[in-house]
Amino acid sequence: MKVATTNCSSLPFILSKRKPRLIIVTGKGGVGKTTLAMAITKSLESQGTKVLYNCFDQPLNQTLAKNLALPNFTLSLENSAKEYIAKKLGSETIAGWILKTPFFKSLFNMLPGLGHMILLGHIINLLEENDDLTIVLDSPSSGHALTMFESPRNFKEMFKSGLIVEDIHRMERFIFDKDMMKVVVTSLPTQMALQEAHDLVKELKERDIEEVHHVLNDVLPLSPSLEGINNEELPEFLQKKVNLEGSLIEELPESENWYLMPHLAHTTAASVIKDLSIQLNKEGAKP
Repeated sequence: MKVATTNCSSLPFILSKRKPRLIIVTGKGGVGKTTLAMAITKSLESQGTKVLYNCFDQPLNQTLAKNLALPNFTLSLENSAKEYIAKKLGSETIAGWILKTPFFKSLFNMLPGLGHMILLGHIINLLEENDDLTIVLDSPSSGHALTMFESPRNFKEMFKSGLIVEDIHRMERFIFDKDMMKVVVTSLPTQMALQEAHDLVKELKERDIEEVHHVLNDVLPLSPSLEGINNEELPEFLQKKVNLEGSLIEELPESENWYLMPHLAHTTAASVIKDLSIQLNKEGAKP
């Protein structure tokens, strides 16, 4: 069957001429966030953009990153907190002492959003210090992303005034600037996944995140391996899957723009990411 794409595009905004400085890829577990985030990074790199991939507070897949020659950096909450405190106090030694205190360690357990805010602040500092840098942030989950966006506002209310609040205002100016940061909500072409993505987008917009984009990953009817093959030639289970995904895409809300990423038939994650980055670049730049 032919997939209707009247309100869809195979080219996400990330390859447009006006690129954001921070791209956050989020969504429920298992929807291909890491694959998409790495492919975005490689696509931007191939265009000559100075770009770095980061998986926030999750372990980096070192083998995959090496196979892809993926430009990346890692963050440690302890190192980021030490750097932040050292800048405020003017002493790395004192910052190290503070971090070792039982009170400070328990603070992160009591206020998990504090760690998210410190890591996000570190990322924003890197971007402010490097005007030509773009960072692709691979968010581990949708709940993680919501907590990260809520943290600055929550701590601003908690502290009311002072140096920390001034820093929070600076962070908010960055993350709520649609030209600086964009969020990519990733989903799969299933009813449940689409509903979860829709709910996440709604929650993000309720938190004043304006620039939110939908990416529908792993769309079988758009797979290059099925090109030129009639639906009737496929095994019955594949026919059903192609028809179901096509019907879901046709029913996507007209008020929202969805970007469709094809299913790519490869045996390794690295080959999928490489091919997806090539697929992205084939489309050319969108104004």
